[in-house]
Amino acid sequence: MILGYFLGPCFVYMVYYAVAGTYLTQFYTDVLGIGGAAITMMPFFSKIVDAVTNVIMGRIVDKTRTVQGKARPWILISGIFMAAAGVLLYAVPNWSNSVRIVWIIISYNLFFAFAFTIYNISHALMVPLSTRNTKQRDSLAMMTSAGTNMIPGLLVTIILPLMINAIGVGSNAQSRWLLIMGILSMLAIPATLIEYYFTKERITEETATAESANDNNSITFTQQMKACFSNRYWIMIMCFWGLYQFLTFMSTNSMLYYCNWVMSDSVQGGTGMQILVNAIGQAPLGFGIFILWPLVKKFGKRNVMLVGYIIAAIGSFTVLMSRGQLMPVLIGLFVKSLGAVPTYAISAQIAEALDHIEWKNGFRADGFSASVYSILVTVMSGVGQIMILFGINAAGYIAPSSNTEQIIQSAAMQNFFSWGFAGIPMICYVIGVIIMIFFDIEKKMPRISAELEANNSCDRNEDTGNEDTNETI
Repeated sequence: MILGYFLGPCFVYMVYYAVAGTYLTQFYTDVLGIGGAAITMMPFFSKIVDAVTNVIMGRIVDKTRTVQGKARPWILISGIFMAAAGVLLYAVPNWSNSVRIVWIIISYNLFFAFAFTIYNISHALMVPLSTRNTKQRDSLAMMTSAGTNMIPGLLVTIILPLMINAIGVGSNAQSRWLLIMGILSMLAIPATLIEYYFTKERITEETATAESANDNNSITFTQQMKACFSNRYWIMIMCFWGLYQFLTFMSTNSMLYYCNWVMSDSVQGGTGMQILVNAIGQAPLGFGIFILWPLVKKFGKRNVMLVGYIIAAIGSFTVLMSRGQLMPVLIGLFVKSLGAVPTYAISAQIAEALDHIEWKNGFRADGFSASVYSILVTVMSGVGQIMILFGINAAGYIAPSSNTEQIIQSAAMQNFFSWGFAGIPMICYVIGVIIMIFFDIEKKMPRISAELEANNSCDRNEDTGNEDTNETI
């Protein structure tokens, strides 16, 4: 469990957050010095491509039939693609501006629309396909969520700021960025190997015989889509997941600009602020996993998440009102992160929605759901990146030529970074609270799980014949 559901995803998301997430925008603006409409709108058009590849990959996963399962083989394949695409993101040639933009567009799509899509769709199914036991699934969900958030967050927000400060900004720093990000990209290969070898698709194995007996391979993507969009629990949890991805991207990617230009006046000064902000302000994400499990067992995932997001909204409001003052920022972030800890259980809630679809319709909608799950990750990051790049261009961002150059950004620019870092997440947390009020599937799961297990058991017995059935009984 620790290796497959925590350590493997942890290393993959180190690559994602460090290489393709938090610092890619800064690399474009402060190292390459590229801006304008082309680079601002590039993520938008990329996400159209990404949406198509996600649907295709979801269908491919659904059609895959191997003894290793339908998703795990693709996790194994994705590692080398992520490593190569991560290197290409930073290997932008020093040629004409038009050539560099074409390179950026191609490398960006190779990472997000191809390499990460293969991994993310497959990874999204690891918890839902692991077991029908809801308590075991809750444990796996919190384990994998901690792995994809806690440790990668420490790397990106505490260790990497020191490294970025050392390698510098400006055109002369590109080779150093390529070296560091290239090394981090290579982590994707051992990470996907670990996740592949130490996970198991028990539900895929359980339903393999029933699928053969019932000709489940004939279930089309359209039927899956109809089943999903007619299920209110699926719609609510996917909206919730999209909101969480958007607020996380906005907060994480605005953070370095907020620390550099709202809390300080240079990249060098902002580095120290980033370390304080994340070491103290996000400490609850570290120990939160240890307090979340007993709370979930006592009060339920939905109730804990509902209360947690109210707390997170209050913390975000405190940061927004702090105007960059260190102590109010740290206090607000600590409160916000404490409230956000219950998000670790979201994979289990997605699994419950998938079980509800199977219970109502007689078939699973894993492929389509994994496609939407992955689309929301990449589309929300693209929307966030467009907003940040648009705000930077519209409010007159002054790019530094060195780490130590002191710059006073305009009031409009500082307000934009404040809202990206705290204001937009605050709004998303409030919407999340409203969604959780109506997400009452958890109390229905004991009956749903029991009926699904009984139905699949009957299908297996019928397929093996009466003699085998009597022996089993």
